[in-house]
Amino acid sequence: MTKILTLLAIVLMIFIVPGCKKDQSSNSSLSTYDVSFNINNVTQPGSFKSTADINCSTLKASYVSYKIDGGGFVTVPVFYVGVVPYTNTIKLAAGTHILNEFIVYSDNNTPNDLTDDVVISAVPHSGSTYAGYVTTPLDQTFIVTTDRKNDIKLDVVCFESSTYQNFGFVYFTLNQLVVRQQWFFGDICIKNAAEYAGSDYTQQTNWVTSGYIDAPAIFKIEVWRGGLLQNTFTNDDASHQYSNKVSVTYGDYQNQTDHFIFKLFVLVPQGTAFNFVEFNDWTFDDISNITQGTDDGVVNFAVGSCFPQANYIFPAWLNLPTQATYTITGWYNGGPYAGPPDGGYVTATLSGISAGYDISNGAYASNCTDHAVTITVGQAYTMNVFSSLNQLLLPSWARNTKWNKINWLFNHLSYFPNYQWWDIQGAIWIFDNPAWTGGTEGGYPTYGTDGITLVYDDPIMTTMVADMNLYGASYVPPPGGWAAILFIADLNGPTVQTMMIKLDP
Repeated sequence: MTKILTLLAIVLMIFIVPGCKKDQSSNSSLSTYDVSFNINNVTQPGSFKSTADINCSTLKASYVSYKIDGGGFVTVPVFYVGVVPYTNTIKLAAGTHILNEFIVYSDNNTPNDLTDDVVISAVPHSGSTYAGYVTTPLDQTFIVTTDRKNDIKLDVVCFESSTYQNFGFVYFTLNQLVVRQQWFFGDICIKNAAEYAGSDYTQQTNWVTSGYIDAPAIFKIEVWRGGLLQNTFTNDDASHQYSNKVSVTYGDYQNQTDHFIFKLFVLVPQGTAFNFVEFNDWTFDDISNITQGTDDGVVNFAVGSCFPQANYIFPAWLNLPTQATYTITGWYNGGPYAGPPDGGYVTATLSGISAGYDISNGAYASNCTDHAVTITVGQAYTMNVFSSLNQLLLPSWARNTKWNKINWLFNHLSYFPNYQWWDIQGAIWIFDNPAWTGGTEGGYPTYGTDGITLVYDDPIMTTMVADMNLYGASYVPPPGGWAAILFIADLNGPTVQTMMIKLDP
């Protein structure tokens, strides 16, 4: 027996019903007339399996689905007079009509459950393998007269899904959607609430105007199925109080594998505006497994590390411009990493940055990340700006756990008394691919203005690298910590040295 789980199309069966005449004096008042179909099972093709015979002989027809005159599919119940099945009457205008599709179903004695319904027979199409088994295959022309009852006889052939192509169906997939539900709730770690003035966050109950806060996230979820956007759900409205959890519903076809992507977007500042920015993709097939690890069926996420109990913790948001002009204006800075003029391999001057961002025009201590790629001192470069915290937004070639390790180092420099700039720069280069192994790079000596060489096996640098490997692979800076900001010239690959500064997220 073949299960059909979703209804896109249905084929016709055959019915014969004795006609009955109406009083001709009342014909003029009728614009449509009664039509009924009578099902007549013909001999099954010899190639059918025994299950097909069982379906036809043992399962009673419950309803048929048909298409007339090129319209959409219509479903009509079936009733029995003795052992003969008939359809309920339908209304059609007098004249010539064309029957395009006709399929007979059994509900398997569960009339309120479509999931176990099966096709038991159907009318084949002209030119199909089974067309010769019936008196009149589809498309079939019939005439509706002004008689009150028009009886149309249709021959049907027992159905088996493995041979459905022999019926010549133009449409035949039965697609039933099961609507599923998933709940989401989020937190966002905001360094200074005053920076969110003018946004929908200020509509939340108990909103404060300044200071560090853990606020309910305003977010939206896009539901994608098979590469197509199906729906969007959000709490960015008064009915959700700009803070409530969000119910996401989605349709799961029962007779196929559906590939879903749930895309999470969170409302965050970008410059002086507020936009939804993508933070994560959940991908799965059919029934969602996103709730694994939850104790209440709700997916809890946090932007930032202020809610460590969340099921998913995403990077703290840094309000960065998409591009900036980057120019090296100082070289070989001595002293610990404390900001210009001390610290960093170079001093970089940033320009072209408009108001409202977490970085601004001015000088910053900076480091190189691609030891085998050059950058010219004094030349202004248009650079793409990225947070090392959100690797989803990085170019694919730049996604690497080394950024987590570098962020661990920036937040634990106190572990390494007497460190100097060359220790940090050497440790960063060792995590390049290929790794730095010492010596000059690009013809430039790797030493400071005081003549101290950037030595590959410097004891402090060696200890830094060991600890970065031990503690840094999955490191996320805490509130008030430091994060690397990356400046990338070419999104297709490192044709110019990738540079970085550090910033409090």
